[in-house]
Amino acid sequence: MRRGLAGLLFFIAAICLALAAGGWYLQRVAFDTARSGDLARVVLRDDGIRNEIATVAGQATAATLGVPPEQIQAQVDQLARTNQGAALMSQIVSDAHAKLIGERSAPVEITAAQLVQLTRDERVGTLPPVVLPVEEVGVLSAIREALGWAVPIAAILGGAALLLGLVAHPRKADAVFGIGTFCIVAGVVAFGLGYLVPVYALPHVSDNVWAPAIPAVARYALPVVIVASVVLVAGGAGLMLAAAAARRRKAWSAPVPIRYGDQHRWS
Repeated sequence: MRRGLAGLLFFIAAICLALAAGGWYLQRVAFDTARSGDLARVVLRDDGIRNEIATVAGQATAATLGVPPEQIQAQVDQLARTNQGAALMSQIVSDAHAKLIGERSAPVEITAAQLVQLTRDERVGTLPPVVLPVEEVGVLSAIREALGWAVPIAAILGGAALLLGLVAHPRKADAVFGIGTFCIVAGVVAFGLGYLVPVYALPHVSDNVWAPAIPAVARYALPVVIVASVVLVAGGAGLMLAAAAARRRKAWSAPVPIRYGDQHRWS
């Protein structure tokens, strides 16, 4: 009875802890605006995002510089393709991402100082900030807020189930089997929430120009997700096999009860 209860508690702990770990990683991939700013060079590989920044900058500065907007747009687009240009636009990318997921309420602006950096012309330094047309996506905002409370709750429930499983005094093999189950579930959840969801699910909740920023960051982190998932699944499978082998060894080494039949009475 206690063995079955301990096994159930370990399974619940594995599910909850795996969801907590996967949700935490999804937060880092899809809803970490500091990370998207650091990876601006990756985000700016998207033609639509580059075009929006270049178009807004070109329309805002063309009259002051006395050149066609298309000329400024081409210049800014070319700059955005370089690591140096991406570094200049990192704050713009971070602010736009924050607005997209509902973390920022203020409009996303390109300041006069940033316009100077983008056009390489001091004459635009007196212009007022220009606004990028980035709108909040309600579904992304709701997911971000849900993860904010769901991840710690899943971690707490998983930790509590793990402690209760230990209190139930499971056999060592049962504990190893439970850890193996957690590793396998965590590996599958990590790949699902760390790659499949941000790349194939979240972009389809909106046609916003900035929506591709999320899958861009997730694709960049794919090698890490693959390695982590493979290691977790392989390690979990190894632990489960080791636990099964330990159970078999213990069963073979246990003394076998011998039943004696009716004793013959000799008269």
